[in-house]
Amino acid sequence: MFLLCTFAFGQNTPKIKPQIKTEEITYHGIDGRPINRVDKQGLDQYKEYNVDGTISKIYTAEFDKTKGKTSRNLNETYVYEKGKLYKIERIGSITGDKYEEILFSYNEQMQLTKKIENQYKDNQLDLNQLSAYTNYFYNGNSETQKRYEYDERKKEFLLASILTKIFDPNKNMIQEKTENFDGNISGIVNIKYDNLNKPIALESSYFKEAISYKYNSHGDLEEEKNKSEERPTIETSNYSYVYDNYGNWIEQKQMIKRNPKDEFEGGLLIKRKIEYYE
Repeated sequence: MFLLCTFAFGQNTPKIKPQIKTEEITYHGIDGRPINRVDKQGLDQYKEYNVDGTISKIYTAEFDKTKGKTSRNLNETYVYEKGKLYKIERIGSITGDKYEEILFSYNEQMQLTKKIENQYKDNQLDLNQLSAYTNYFYNGNSETQKRYEYDERKKEFLLASILTKIFDPNKNMIQEKTENFDGNISGIVNIKYDNLNKPIALESSYFKEAISYKYNSHGDLEEEKNKSEERPTIETSNYSYVYDNYGNWIEQKQMIKRNPKDEFEGGLLIKRKIEYYE
C-alpha cells in the first residue's frame, strides 16, 4: 500500500548547500502524547551518509540511565555497487547479529529486476515465513512486482501478491493496484500531484480513505487531512518547522486534531541535529 512519507528531508532552497554527513533524530511527545512505533519509527535514530548523499548506516539511539548517556546500536548497513543499492543488512540491536539481508539485482538499463529478502538466525541463513523475493517487470509507464513468500509447510516459495504501478510522464506514481495470489484485487490507490510533482491527494480503496496534502514554501508538508468512509473520525495534522542556515529543517512539530476529539489527539516533535560534509 502506498504511504506518503511525512518525514520529508526536503532540501528545497536556492542556497547551495553541502551534503549531509550525519543526522541525529529524536522524538518527543507534545501535550501528553506518548511516543511509540506508530509515530514514524518511534525510536531515536542516528544516520550516516556517504558523500554522494546515499545512506550508509542507521543506528537506533537510546538513553542509558545507568550510564547517563545515549548509546547507539547499529541497526542497518547499506552497500552500493556502480552507484546502485546492492545490499541492506539488518542487525539486532540487542544481539548484534544479522537477522535479515536484502539483495538487489538490476538489468542493463539499471532498472531493479529482483529483490531477495533473506532471513538469518544465529548468523546462519534461515528459511522461514519471512523469507521472500520479488521480481520486477517493466512495460512503458507501468511496473509490475510479483512477490513470492516462503511456505514453511510446503517448503517452497509461493506467489503472494502482484503489485502494479502506473507512472505519469514525470515518473510520479499515479496508481498502485494490489492483487492477491488468486488474482483478486485487494486494493487500489490513486494519487494526484501539483505542478511541482508533489502529492496533493490520495484515494485508497483499502479503507475507503481520502488524504489531502499541502506544503509550505520550503516544499515540506504543512497539512495532512485524512478521512475514511469506514471510520467516523476526520484527522488533521498540521506541521511547522525550524530551519538551519541551509534550509534543512532541524525541528518538525506535528499537531494532530481529530473530529470527534479522542485520546489520540496531541503532538509530536521531531528534532534533527545535522552534520555536513565540509
